[in-house]
Amino acid sequence: MIILGVTHPISWNNAACILVDGQLVAMAEEERFNRIKHAPRMAPTLAIEFCLQEANVTLADVDYVAIGFDTALDTATQNITKLRNIAGVRNAAQWFYQISTYGRTLPLEGIPAERIVYVNHHQAHAASAFFASGFEEANILSLDGSGGSESGILAVGRGAQIEVLKTVSNGGSWGLMYELITEIIGFRRHSGEGKTMGLAAYSTPDPAGLPFIDWDADIPTIDPAKRKKYISELANGKELSWEERQKLAATTQASLERAGSRMSEWLYEQTGIRNLCLAGGSALNCSMNGILAKLPWVDNIFIQPAAHDAGTALGAALQVFTEKTGRRPQWEMLHAYWGAEYDNEEIQHALQECPAISYHLSDNIFAETAQLLAEDKIVGWFQGRFEVGPRALGNRSILANPANPDMKDLINKKVKGREPWRPFAPSILAEEIGRYIDDPVPSRFMILAFQTRPETMDEIVSAVHVDGTCRPQTVHQETNPRYWELIKAFMERTGIPAVLNTSFNVDSQPIVNTPAEAIDTFLNSGLDILAIGDFIATKNK
Repeated sequence: MIILGVTHPISWNNAACILVDGQLVAMAEEERFNRIKHAPRMAPTLAIEFCLQEANVTLADVDYVAIGFDTALDTATQNITKLRNIAGVRNAAQWFYQISTYGRTLPLEGIPAERIVYVNHHQAHAASAFFASGFEEANILSLDGSGGSESGILAVGRGAQIEVLKTVSNGGSWGLMYELITEIIGFRRHSGEGKTMGLAAYSTPDPAGLPFIDWDADIPTIDPAKRKKYISELANGKELSWEERQKLAATTQASLERAGSRMSEWLYEQTGIRNLCLAGGSALNCSMNGILAKLPWVDNIFIQPAAHDAGTALGAALQVFTEKTGRRPQWEMLHAYWGAEYDNEEIQHALQECPAISYHLSDNIFAETAQLLAEDKIVGWFQGRFEVGPRALGNRSILANPANPDMKDLINKKVKGREPWRPFAPSILAEEIGRYIDDPVPSRFMILAFQTRPETMDEIVSAVHVDGTCRPQTVHQETNPRYWELIKAFMERTGIPAVLNTSFNVDSQPIVNTPAEAIDTFLNSGLDILAIGDFIATKNK
């Protein structure tokens, strides 16, 4: 059975995937191909084309197309329009960005209607986590900005079934709350929420909390009228100082963490299950995830690495497979490397086309790159299939020596063009994670934040946030042998089994896909070295 999973064109982050007999073959976000950040409101046309090519099939071979939204485009657009008046933003007409006229129609010509299956948005989110987790049973928490008739669900998965126990209204959306306050702080909604999370560490939460949350309900509940009033007063009041913005970020972050903790506790009270799965855009909040992973009623946690709307393509496909076969897929998501890859011949052709660089074929790309990192060079690392989701996990990464205390500032200013306070993350050999984190849990997707052990913090100081936390990626030899070998070679030279890792892009651009894009970013940023395939490239003076 071949199932093509796609996001609905109403989505902010658009993607496609393909399952063959329940096994994921390929998955990619549209932005990686069309080079438009998030590819908002755009059908994943190029991602669909890539997935079909990767599976060596045509659209005619596809048994079902699974769409991660339970209604067609016109109805979805009407639902989005209704939300504008309840958002309480500075300009309600800007609540959801204008529906794009580019690529609104999914390229499904010739597919009979009975082979196109619409899946409830939050069912798709839930399926993307639970059916990929490897857990036989788990509590499921999906919190988003919106998604059809609700903004989130609390559910339980058992075997091939997902049962919704409680829903979160669009008006009471936790994702929307975070988006609105992100905008008030001065960052771009649907893109700058990670900045709000990072900024929160620079202040302490207001003990009075946010005034529109009812903490005494079964699960914490947002009053949309009170939230609208609060946001409107902030938007129309005096300009917030930087310290006030930091305080607001901290209070908002603490509220999300408290709400997520209580929701997971409520699920445990209902089911007695100690496994937890997370999806929806709010599940990209590393700080909240780290809190949830350490709760006394959570033994194991799985977070979909493409937790935002891109993940609904995968969730819809997994849900349709389960419904059509009566069984869940025998597949577990152990890595995120499902995108395009390029061999040395293709890479060399791109290098030859660029007279501004010199390059050579390395005898040992791992040893040579590790030595350059030990010499404090900032390296663009381009290998294998690109990652799905917003985190670079060692295939489209910018790497550096984490022990150099100046490295965070150097990369933010010289390479990324980001605010100086924004943190980076460490990639750590899975066997060595206990060296930096007490009682660690697997963190394959760089999506959990933990307190760093003080006695070893200096070894990864530039990948530790101001509050002493880090969001590590545990690198496993079986899922990424090349990245594992590089970090091992770096450890042999420095004694440190970790590197600083950030995504291979500059601020506000998608992560690079092709060799040509990697070369262009290399030349137009402060990167020192490009390690691409088995080649080492430098800039000509």
